[in-house]
Amino acid sequence: GAAAGASGPAAAHQQEHEVLELEAQSDKGDGDFDVSVFQFTLGIPGIPDEQVPRILGCVTLGLLALNHFSSDLIDGAQARSEAIALVLGSTCIALPSINSRINFDNSPIVSQSQRTVPDTKEVFYLAREEVEEEALGELAWNSFALLKNTNASFVMFSRGPKLMVARGSFRIPGLPEGIPVTANYPIDKVLSKSFEVTGSERVLRDAVKGPAPALLYLDSQAAIDRTKLYGDLCFLAKGIQSVLIARAGEAGFVVVGANAPRAFSTKQRKWIASIAKKLGTMDL
Repeated sequence: GAAAGASGPAAAHQQEHEVLELEAQSDKGDGDFDVSVFQFTLGIPGIPDEQVPRILGCVTLGLLALNHFSSDLIDGAQARSEAIALVLGSTCIALPSINSRINFDNSPIVSQSQRTVPDTKEVFYLAREEVEEEALGELAWNSFALLKNTNASFVMFSRGPKLMVARGSFRIPGLPEGIPVTANYPIDKVLSKSFEVTGSERVLRDAVKGPAPALLYLDSQAAIDRTKLYGDLCFLAKGIQSVLIARAGEAGFVVVGANAPRAFSTKQRKWIASIAKKLGTMDL
């Protein structure tokens, strides 16, 4: 079902559903690559930097209106000045929207508080029983880097039918065996077992055709619906509006999801592909 849904509408819906072949570019081959986790901001609490022009535009227009209505007589010079100020203020107000539409590749990374997904649980799972301690640290760091440098609400990496790491907001449907969430069987283990027994690895394999570095990007709820991933992937909440699935080696997959449509810019998709390539070469 997922295979047909993933391949059928690709040509007709190229903007919403694209399969990309990305080569991770690195002069050092398999060497380490830099992980940047810092962002420059103005440091104004509660105000995203990209909204500053809009705020300044509103202030400018407010002062312009105050000046206009407090003037007893408006001559030609003042009228021309007010017209120019009106154009500039309106441009500032529209600038964030214009930037998000025509310059999406430089779109800002939203804060963690803006990535919440309804009807989900926050999970941090590591396959401690499957992986050695050193590799666990590498998995934890790479999952953190993905969350920090993209707009992802969740990230996960699997190899074969086994879940290696999962971090972020996931739907926890419970298990077919009816195992409840208890202290002896916590949420992260429920997620891991659900991934295994519901055939999520097969769904991912059917969705992404071709060997690594094949990548599937679904940038809207409509695109996700067409591939039936909301029903086929037990962990995928309906509040997730963008999904990216990247092959990681021969048997691995990196899956990231976001709570907004068109959440991952080209730069972010290349970053995810680079992380997937790195995880695919890990000795687990």
